[in-house]
Amino acid sequence: YHDQQRATTDVALGGRFGFETAERWHMSAGAGFYTSQGFGHHDNQGYPFYDNDNHSYSILGDAYLKGKWGGSTLILGRQQIDTPFADSDDNGMVPNRFEAYTLLNSDIEGATIMFSHLVKWSGVDAPDPGRFTSLNPGHGVQMLGAIYEGMEDIALSCWYYHIEGMADLIYLESARQWHHGFGDLTLGLQYADEDYSEGKAQVWGLRGEVGLPWGLSLSTAYNKTLSTHDMSADNFFGGGPYFSSSQNLTIAEAGPDGQALMATVSLDGAAGITGSYLEVAVLHIEGDGGIKADEVDTVVGYEAGEDLTFDLIYSDIKDRKESSNSFKNLRFFANYQF
Repeated sequence: YHDQQRATTDVALGGRFGFETAERWHMSAGAGFYTSQGFGHHDNQGYPFYDNDNHSYSILGDAYLKGKWGGSTLILGRQQIDTPFADSDDNGMVPNRFEAYTLLNSDIEGATIMFSHLVKWSGVDAPDPGRFTSLNPGHGVQMLGAIYEGMEDIALSCWYYHIEGMADLIYLESARQWHHGFGDLTLGLQYADEDYSEGKAQVWGLRGEVGLPWGLSLSTAYNKTLSTHDMSADNFFGGGPYFSSSQNLTIAEAGPDGQALMATVSLDGAAGITGSYLEVAVLHIEGDGGIKADEVDTVVGYEAGEDLTFDLIYSDIKDRKESSNSFKNLRFFANYQF
């Protein structure tokens, strides 16, 4: 469900049915069917619930073969991928899915290495959510990444993406956690280098979080873009990896030399209700040639068991340069898995 200021309202029912076969001779297969069906008038404002023709749609988002040999896994076909610059992004009714050839290897203890050749994609962030369209036609996107968690309370990752004729991307992230009597402290660092033929955008990020008793946590995140030739940061094929990304706005909207600052308060078991979750996040972004804006997101969630969850998400976006671009967005999701 989606409701947005400016007298626009979309109501839709979405669903997914998927399965994966048992493994035989090191091989298995999987498929996933997704649908987004609207009711009444289709405004299609904000998050796209419909295809490019403003119609309800259904799509075979997952259709893959999987082979496992020792520490290596090969996945061929339409699949879920979650990496910094290519991810499923669950903000819309139907998530992003990728047609790709992916190889995973975990032979090194504590490490996972991933290579993927991405050919097509569909979903909430794709040019046409309702069908698979080419990623960088004729060339695709090549991605190589490594995640290392072999040291206690430390996580490291590095990624490289080659987009022929468009850009080369490098992404680095590290996180360190400390445990104390009052709670847990986590510090994260990130760096992205987006190198285009006409210029470069480098993004630095810092995030700190304190986990306190009673399910309370406090966090803050900051991102800064350093631009050459007026290049802006980009989220590429998904919601983006940046620490300060909100429900709607990211540092990509801030333009060249942009910056973003976010503060978040979250509480598990809000009002003493087991399974409930409350989060309030405040974001400010600004930059050269981009927007100067604030966003406040409030998320209320409830897990009514292992199979049923509810989420209410309210966003208030204020554009400080162009007040006509300000809007409010309300979404409600009920997810039942069976």
